Amino acid sequence: MERFKKLLKISGYTVLSFFIALVIYANWEEPSLSDKLDLKPIELSVFTLSHEVSGEDSLQIAQNLANNKGITASTINAQGKTISITYHADETSENELKQAIYAEKFEAKKVDFTAFKGPQCPVPTEYIDFIVNTKKALCFR
Repeated sequence: MERFKKLLKISGYTVLSFFIALVIYANWEEPSLSDKLDLKPIELSVFTLSHEVSGEDSLQIAQNLANNKGITASTINAQGKTISITYHADETSENELKQAIYAEKFEAKKVDFTAFKGPQCPVPTEYIDFIVNTKKALCFR
C-alpha cells in the first residue's frame, strides 16, 4: 500500500509538472494580432489567366474585384499571368471571384496546389491543430 501511495504521488507530480509547463508554453510568446483581435480567417485563391494582361486590363480587374464584398487583397502578376486573391469565405465564393475576372474576358483557372509534389510534413495536421488549439485555450494574455 505504501508503494502505491508513492507511485500515485510521483504520477500526480508528473502530471502537474506537465500541465504547468504547458501553461507556461502557452503564455510564453505574445498572441498574434489576429488572435488578439479575434479576426476572421481568410482564404487564398490563385488563378491563372488565359492570356497576357495589360496595365489597363489589370486596373479593370482590380476594380471589379474591389467591388466584390469580402475580398481583402488581390495581386495581379502580369508576367506570370496569375491573380492571387485573399477573401473571407463566408462573404464571397470562388465562383464570384471567377465571374469578376470573366467580366474582363479572361478565362481564369484555379491553381491546384495539391498537385504540386514536394516535401511533406511527417506530423499529421490533427496533431498540430491540437497543440495550437490547446495553446490558445491556455493563453491568459
